[in-house]
Amino acid sequence: MPDLPSSELIDEDPRETISRLIADEEERLRSRQSDLATARNALVRLHDLGAVQAVPAIAPITVEVAPTLLRTLLDQTHGPVRNAVMRKDVGSGTDEDWMSYNLEVVRAGKEQRTLYDDSVLDSPVLSAEISEWAAAGELQRVLNSMPSEFVIYGDAAVVSPAIWGDPESEYVVVREPMLIHLFIEFFDRLWDAGTPVPSPRGNNEGEDEHLLTLLGRGFKDEAIARYLGWSLRTVRRRVARLMEELGAKTRFQLGAEAVRAGRLATAGAGSSNGTVTAAYQGSGPVPAQLGRRERTG
Repeated sequence: MPDLPSSELIDEDPRETISRLIADEEERLRSRQSDLATARNALVRLHDLGAVQAVPAIAPITVEVAPTLLRTLLDQTHGPVRNAVMRKDVGSGTDEDWMSYNLEVVRAGKEQRTLYDDSVLDSPVLSAEISEWAAAGELQRVLNSMPSEFVIYGDAAVVSPAIWGDPESEYVVVREPMLIHLFIEFFDRLWDAGTPVPSPRGNNEGEDEHLLTLLGRGFKDEAIARYLGWSLRTVRRRVARLMEELGAKTRFQLGAEAVRAGRLATAGAGSSNGTVTAAYQGSGPVPAQLGRRERTG
């Protein structure tokens, strides 16, 4: 008889055997994907030696190889990492190994600025996760409706969804210097328009001024309630009290009176949304709202 492949007989439930074999194959597949990503990165690096043609300005990548590419970019590029996050449940941010590595790099001193969509404040689990990153040293702000998701590695590359505003789409890596600098400029403008992630408060000190600032940045009542951890009724009650206190009959007047009373900075004193009182009036978008989608619920 011809020689037949031998196998180790294991006294176990057949379902467990099949599950184990599938898990082994999945692990081998992940290893091959990692090897392929490494080879892809090696080809890109060969460009610097003149060994291959020019690297495309925008090249597609898959979610599966994105963590390996991101790790390479994180290790090899200088300057801060600028991270815009719309959602935490899709994309490379769901890869636990990559996120653990990124977290350790931040703990080691790598500067990382992350701008989160304010919807993350709805989830206690995500809020706790964000607090862990803050404790590691990440600089954080939240924005009232993030226009899209992307990561900028120094001035070397940008990783972004192929479809703007859709983090579930395929990813691309951008290496064209002009486009990278446009992303940096855009992120920095969004960062200026963002608000620091709130920390628990034990008293009312400065809360009225904080409320006025959020109103001046164009936050809706619902977003302010999430941000400050208040009920919607509390937000509206305190806005009404401030209007009465400052003698304002409308929110537009509230902004003007708050500026006049020195309780809210004017546009020339550091506001990034243009005329502060325009945000109270709600007439026209502010820079932080460009490309925003209406959110229901």
